[in-house]
Amino acid sequence: MLFSDLDLTHLRAAINDIHEKKLVLWGAGRRLKGFIEEFCGESKLLPKPLCVCDSTRDIPEKELFGIPVMSFSEVRNMSPQDTVIIMTAGLLELQAKVVSNELYYFPIYHCRSFEAYSYLQENMADCDRCIDLLADQRSKEVYRKRIENILFGQLWDQSLYSANPYFGNEINEVLDDSGQLVFAGAFNGKHIERAILNNPAIRVTAFEPSTSWSRFLAEKFKNNPRITINNKILWSENRFLAFDDDDSNAGLDAHVCGDAALTKHKREAVAIDEYVDGKVSMIALDVEGSEQLALKGASETIARDHPKLCICLYHTLDDYFRIPLLISENSDYQLRVKHHSCISVIETVLYTV
Repeated sequence: MLFSDLDLTHLRAAINDIHEKKLVLWGAGRRLKGFIEEFCGESKLLPKPLCVCDSTRDIPEKELFGIPVMSFSEVRNMSPQDTVIIMTAGLLELQAKVVSNELYYFPIYHCRSFEAYSYLQENMADCDRCIDLLADQRSKEVYRKRIENILFGQLWDQSLYSANPYFGNEINEVLDDSGQLVFAGAFNGKHIERAILNNPAIRVTAFEPSTSWSRFLAEKFKNNPRITINNKILWSENRFLAFDDDDSNAGLDAHVCGDAALTKHKREAVAIDEYVDGKVSMIALDVEGSEQLALKGASETIARDHPKLCICLYHTLDDYFRIPLLISENSDYQLRVKHHSCISVIETVLYTV
């Protein structure tokens, strides 16, 4: 059960077909620029698009990143016989609009399918190594099927689902209160509440870089001396980083900005090794693609305390394949994988045993 065993004939045929048709990119959010630069144009996987459109707003520019802008109504009137649409927005944001806009006769793909296809082609040996690192058959099945679903656009899959992320499951039944739970990506506090119910004696050192959610959490848990809320980013070192709170979307897509020009906000970033005092019994990370850096910043703590690790893999393809390698190369943990959503593209967690 390896990634190299996957039948990618359908995607190869789709890529050839796209080169013979008009390519429309649907969705002009923050993912658009990177997708165009990496995959579209001369000598790349996909041809230069005919146009960019957006169904959520009117785009004032005539071009975006060198691609002409077309109104969504114009795209709707194009012929499905000679047009291919690739969604370049979030994985679920545009799905409901397909039927209401009568686009169901068009061949429509999501950009993540091509990202996954390209990543596998370039890194197949390492991807296969990751499956071999997993300790049980169910982990291997879930791990491969999750990527297979992205490749073929299957965004819902109840067969992958497992309840109770991080703890309260058969891997981590009861939280160990001999040390603290370091939890990053605390968001609205639902997992902190679960931790308290799981073991009222647990100490939680939580990190939430969103200002509004951090304030909410500080107020929510102000009467519990075992809960500490930090309005900081976990990172490989202590520094300040450009950060987008994503307030317009309730912080669901809050993230570190690689381009500081995209936000005026900065947030303090800290390393677990330098910031967290005392024994750590578990580290749980859901930090929107910063997991590798947060792990590097916890290397001394991991070597000293050998905490259980629960690390989200799903934010980037590189995380999905590099994090198991990173952990296995620097520790003697056994690795298992669980998937905690009926949505097949989010909430995939790597566990150490």
